[in-house]
Amino acid sequence: MKLTKKQLIGSVIALVIVLASLAVMICDWAIPLNIYVHPILTFLMCLFGGLGLMCLVYGFMGKSPWYFFLSAILIGLSGFYIAVNNLVWWISLIIVFVFWAVMGILSYMSAGNKTEDIALNKSSEYKDYKTRKAEKEAAEAAEEPKELPKIKSFKD
Repeated sequence: MKLTKKQLIGSVIALVIVLASLAVMICDWAIPLNIYVHPILTFLMCLFGGLGLMCLVYGFMGKSPWYFFLSAILIGLSGFYIAVNNLVWWISLIIVFVFWAVMGILSYMSAGNKTEDIALNKSSEYKDYKTRKAEKEAAEAAEEPKELPKIKSFKD
């Protein structure tokens, strides 16, 4: 399987994010930085935040609601971990839900609602009945009629 240039760049960026998160975790473990509760949770916070930002960039570049959805979850989890260590847990939860709502609106505004286009027949692939019928008739007319084989009768 051959990777495209875009996939290769994305893989390298993801690998750099994992290695940077791992380096922060090792620094937090070896030199007690006391960033947050536990070094493994610090690793997850850095990992989710980095991958979430990467997915957010892909969401804007590709106009993909899937990447917006994924980035909202990842950044929301990372933000919740940061907020829960500094604020009361229920305020942190409210902040994350507001962030998810903003990301949902941003996704809808940026990527659009493709299902609505399909339902209202605004999709570029949509062809009405007359167009499809004309294409079918043109395809049938283009085909050469096949001659049927002559059947010999028993009387001959």
